[in-house]
Amino acid sequence: MKRRIAVAAIIALLVGLLAGYLLWGVRTQRQLNEVQGQMLVVQSDLKAAQDKIKALEAELRQERDRRQRLEEIVTKGRK
Repeated sequence: MKRRIAVAAIIALLVGLLAGYLLWGVRTQRQLNEVQGQMLVVQSDLKAAQDKIKALEAELRQERDRRQRLEEIVTKGRK
């Protein structure tokens, strides 16, 4: 009788450990998926910011060119 109880206790302990291990893996995988999802969001935000910076740089170049041309016109007019 004591032997059956001991065997049942050991089996229950092993089943509990296995279930805990499996649940721990599921929780870890869920957190990993969340982190990967957040990384995708951050990457898309970064890409959008980089595109905006490129557009602003192009606009700044155009404004500088325009200003340089105006300065050339003004300096020619003063001569």
